[in-house]
Amino acid sequence: MNKFRSMFGMRGLSLILCLMLVASIVAFGAARAVYADEGEGSSDTAETTETVDSADPGEDGKDGEKPGEVGDADPGDAATTGETEEEHEETPEEKAARKAAEKKARIKKAIPYAIVSGVVAALITVAIIIPNWSRSNGRITTQQLTESALMIAIATVCSLVKIDISFGGGVTIVSMLPLVMISHRYGWRWGILTAFVYSIIQLIFGLDNVGWATSFIMAVAIVFLDYIIAYTVIGLSGIFGKKRSSVAIGIAVTFTLRFLCHFMTGIWVWDEWMPEEYFGLTMTSPALYSLLYNGWYMLAELIITEIVAMLVYKPLKKYFTGEDVKA
Repeated sequence: MNKFRSMFGMRGLSLILCLMLVASIVAFGAARAVYADEGEGSSDTAETTETVDSADPGEDGKDGEKPGEVGDADPGDAATTGETEEEHEETPEEKAARKAAEKKARIKKAIPYAIVSGVVAALITVAIIIPNWSRSNGRITTQQLTESALMIAIATVCSLVKIDISFGGGVTIVSMLPLVMISHRYGWRWGILTAFVYSIIQLIFGLDNVGWATSFIMAVAIVFLDYIIAYTVIGLSGIFGKKRSSVAIGIAVTFTLRFLCHFMTGIWVWDEWMPEEYFGLTMTSPALYSLLYNGWYMLAELIITEIVAMLVYKPLKKYFTGEDVKA
């Protein structure tokens, strides 16, 4: 009985620690999105200053007139003032404040879409995975929960270390490999659940991207295809087995599925922001633009992850195969 209580206490404590870790990452993502640009509070001040500066200083002292009002002024002066306002260039501080305000507005717009979509995705995932879990994989252990939480944390940190390119997109430091390892170690069902939690964290980090949507359908497409489905499919890697070749195939297939998710949103959603020229080519087709934009960084992610996975497979073979998992 004492042993049972001790084990129950340890598992409960481990579960709480795992939940706290995931919650901390989520909270960090939300705080980073909202408070990363602290200059946003000065946006209104910057706009007011710009308006005052654009007005004729000689009119500021007139009773009943606001800065910028022309009143009985000479139309020629108004025209001159208009030209001055048009020629006014934003200072770095004003530009930063404007971008911060725009980002904050996009995040506020995206939060309801993200919450609804996330809840629906969670219900669907649980409804599909949990009923088959006990029959196929047995009970969930403390070790399993702890390792999964740590791998999610490692994947999240790796995703923040990104090499951004001027023409769009970026390559992370093998941020998907921890999810691949969990999937092969504990099976694809648990891999999907782990990858789903990771996808929600990535969604929180990318809320401002959802805010670019101009309709509800567009927002849902971004939430699911660019985040929830795109990252959750990585958890399917373990379905191909535990050998080195199986890991290589799993990475290739799941990364391709993720690419297809981004490719579809590039055609259906992001085509509205397609540039006239990309990679030195004239862009007339959203499909070509999406292929180039999403293809280059996903191919780089695939190649780098494959190389690192093959290099670490032998020294970490017991981890990939789950031979050291306690019964």
